[in-house]
Amino acid sequence: MKNALPKILLGVFIFITSNMFSQNVSGTVTTNTGPIVGASVVVKGTNKSTQTDFDGNYSINGIDSNSILVFSYIGFKQKEILVGNQSKINPILEESIETLQDVVIIGYGQSQSKRTLSSAISSVSSKHIESLPVSRVENLLQGAAAGVVVQQNSGAPGAESTIRIRGVGSAQNSDPLYIVDGFPVPNLQHLNPSDIKELVVLKDAASTAVYGSRGSNGVILVKTKMGRKNSKTLIAINGYSGVQYMGFKPNLMNASEYINYYNQGVAEAGGSLNGNRGAFSEAERNSLANTDWYNAVSKPATISSSDVSLSGGGEKFTFSLSGGMFDQDGIFSRDGKSNYNRKNLSASFNVDVRDNLQISATASVAKMVNYQMVGGVGDLNSLPSIYPTYAENGEVFNPGRQNPKPSFNGVPLNVMGAMTNPLWALNGFQGNESINDVINYGIAADWKPISDLNVRVSYNYYKNNGLYRAFTPSLGAIYPTQNFFLVGSYTESPSGFVNNQVTSTATYTFSKLAPKGHNLDVLLGYEVVEGKYNYGGNITNVDDFLTYNFDDANFALASNPLKAVFTPSKITERGLVSYISRLKYNFKEKYLATASIRNDRSSTFGSNFKSGYFPSFSLGWVLSNENFLKESKFINVLKLRSSWGISGTDATQGYAYLSTINSNVNYAGVPGLTLTGLANPDLKWEELAQFNVGLDLTAFNNLDISVDYYKKMTTDVLLLANTPASSGLNPSLVNVGGVDNSGLEFAISYKKVSEKFSWNASFNLGYNENKVTGLGNNGQPLEGGFTGALFSDPITLTAIGKPIGSFYGYQVEGMDANKNLLFKDLDGSGNDRRNPNPGDKTFIGKPLPDFNAGLNLGASFSGFDFSAFFFGASGNDVFDATIAYTAIGSNRPASYLQDGAPRNLVVAAPGDSNGENLVSDFHVKDASFIKLKNVVIGYSLPKNFVSKLNADKIRFYISGQNLFTLTKYQGVDPEVGGSILSSGIDTGFYPQSRSYLLGFQFNF
Repeated sequence: MKNALPKILLGVFIFITSNMFSQNVSGTVTTNTGPIVGASVVVKGTNKSTQTDFDGNYSINGIDSNSILVFSYIGFKQKEILVGNQSKINPILEESIETLQDVVIIGYGQSQSKRTLSSAISSVSSKHIESLPVSRVENLLQGAAAGVVVQQNSGAPGAESTIRIRGVGSAQNSDPLYIVDGFPVPNLQHLNPSDIKELVVLKDAASTAVYGSRGSNGVILVKTKMGRKNSKTLIAINGYSGVQYMGFKPNLMNASEYINYYNQGVAEAGGSLNGNRGAFSEAERNSLANTDWYNAVSKPATISSSDVSLSGGGEKFTFSLSGGMFDQDGIFSRDGKSNYNRKNLSASFNVDVRDNLQISATASVAKMVNYQMVGGVGDLNSLPSIYPTYAENGEVFNPGRQNPKPSFNGVPLNVMGAMTNPLWALNGFQGNESINDVINYGIAADWKPISDLNVRVSYNYYKNNGLYRAFTPSLGAIYPTQNFFLVGSYTESPSGFVNNQVTSTATYTFSKLAPKGHNLDVLLGYEVVEGKYNYGGNITNVDDFLTYNFDDANFALASNPLKAVFTPSKITERGLVSYISRLKYNFKEKYLATASIRNDRSSTFGSNFKSGYFPSFSLGWVLSNENFLKESKFINVLKLRSSWGISGTDATQGYAYLSTINSNVNYAGVPGLTLTGLANPDLKWEELAQFNVGLDLTAFNNLDISVDYYKKMTTDVLLLANTPASSGLNPSLVNVGGVDNSGLEFAISYKKVSEKFSWNASFNLGYNENKVTGLGNNGQPLEGGFTGALFSDPITLTAIGKPIGSFYGYQVEGMDANKNLLFKDLDGSGNDRRNPNPGDKTFIGKPLPDFNAGLNLGASFSGFDFSAFFFGASGNDVFDATIAYTAIGSNRPASYLQDGAPRNLVVAAPGDSNGENLVSDFHVKDASFIKLKNVVIGYSLPKNFVSKLNADKIRFYISGQNLFTLTKYQGVDPEVGGSILSSGIDTGFYPQSRSYLLGFQFNF
């Protein structure tokens, strides 16, 4: 006992003194570009460790002055610092040479090194984002990631783009889920591209399953720019301005060619065209116009963008504030009547309330006004060149005038059916306007009760108030002799969308396992989403108005305001409650594993399927960390990975699982109700199971290669049930369809960096095969591509074994002696080949490309920089529906004058068609293309000169967009979008313009 007492006293003394002289250290781990999330901080020689939070902050307690802190993160050189008497240590880590070490966001507040990823994720570099002056954020993705197809639906100002990730999986909805700074939004239209810091695409189910019933079409994660701690206030001013032109126009018949063509048609028809005028005489030929309709309606148009931002931060806070404006006129415009304008204002603020508690807030507002011309573009190919733009008395000429029939300089002309002169719409009399006001804000709190646990609670609010206006004036007073639209019409249609989301997550990192090579973290979460939609309502008044100006139009100016008809809006509410979990593990960054499972309970599911489970897992093996490759002189990183998972799409609209009734019925004069649709308690989400296997390689320190093969199987696709017509009921939505997508993705990039000259190149290629596997019990195909009077039959058919939205019609096998189209008798019925029957129809093409590719080139030398971006597609077709065969005398391409074209007859008399007005492969054109989408040449002023101006960067650049297109398609643009079942049908596409920009970037 006597010997034990001194030992006890000595132990107490050591314990007391060690605690008296222990200290706490905190700080921020950064690089030259910003803070590092998830960097490892280890007390050397001990199991004591921690990781940096979302702002790169860390704190570690109970260490002494002799301790050494080891800071490390994948892709950066490890740094060791002696503590000494320091309480604040802010290390700056240097980037390593390996390029597969970039860090990407993976959702729900987590980021991960590309080296330890075992799923298929693509990211767009910040340099690529900064180098492209584009109008919308989604255009930054075009050609930038393998397997991601971005197709512009129109070249009109502000036109949205369609994004497809690894093919089309559903006839209802194949749009990806958009997540901006952790919160879902319906689209990206309200964002300013200059505010974007990072874009990440989650492609396989292992990465998207954590988003459950909303993730099967892929997920696009967007991170906006924010301030940095301990940095000066940075002022950035960016802008560009330029001019747009008509890029390409089709070669149509001029006046002389048209008259020859028409006269030949009259002769072949025996001198009469069913009551329409006969051949033109030489005297009449000399009196008629020679109008190039594309030149008549197009003009150079302006485009401009400007924005300013302030960002910075102190020891415990960061802030950012930005505002911008984008304005684009259309090349088919007069007086700004084809215009898109967007104004943005956004702000963010983060503050450390305590060492372990951080509050962050973001807010943004945006206003988008889009004024579009009505019609007109679709008639440019069909309006004959002999029709003038203006009549002799200066009025806009009306080619569709019925009484009296149109004439010019005393020469009678044919009535061009429903065709209109596009100039009367362009002159500002007719148009439609869409106004969208978006408010989006969020607030979050991050709390670290202990060193390895981070608890995050966030709330987000998104609201979009929309208003659609359309006006057609009574033009009889303005054009009395041209007889334009005797009755006017004005419509207002409001819409609204509100979304609230509350998310709570807890992330635990087992840092004590890190010294032994085990890197493990677990995320658990709970989420509630509520949405409310208001759509379908409008007020319309068909009447004479006391104004001809769209901007002044309102219901009060109608001759009889009481004639207005009100249609009430439809209101749909949706709710989603979810439980989320994800586990990430790697052993010495050599063996990788990730697993997740999510449970969604949605208000839109039927009573028998209120809840769904979405699991996933992925595995990876970094072979370059094995001994047999560790000393390789040319392989830096070699990784194999595979994944599997199930995700879903909630494509239902509100209460689709309920019965529907009609309250506007009477029984013997007594109001009552009637059943109009049956309930479906089995209604649920569309489900997608996806398998992926991939390889990543970094070699020679500069070369990156990535290859992926995937197989996507979508089941329970929502389709309308084949309800018997005799039941008197509307069809209900049922989960009966199936679609398979399989494909291969390849990406390669190379960069060479030096002090004098640097260059880089990247190429990606995506192959996709789409096939419908199920359409319900009877397999009834889905029709699409209805064009009204242009073609009486639908143009597309979605059938089992074929791609979604394939073109379906007759096959042309030649022409007879009179140059009438002859069609194959596929059903062997022996019918007249000039007049096929429905049994002769077959699949004649598809709008979906087999391959999509993107090529990016860049270089810099002595302050000069250069970048070029090419984008292309192969294997896709366009159905050319630009000619209105419904009108006697519509124009044709000049190629019709050559041998091999259908007979030189304008349109045969009724019952004697030459076959052009039938849906056939005569109209299906190869739409493969290669486009030079963007070229930028810039110059940055020397740093020694810039520093004298108290600036960090001053750069000027010039840019050319859509400079050329290589394609066989003779229309204005082969990149024709459309809805899922009606894609690739060119009924008069608004072409993408060719533009030249001059821009600047100032950083202070």
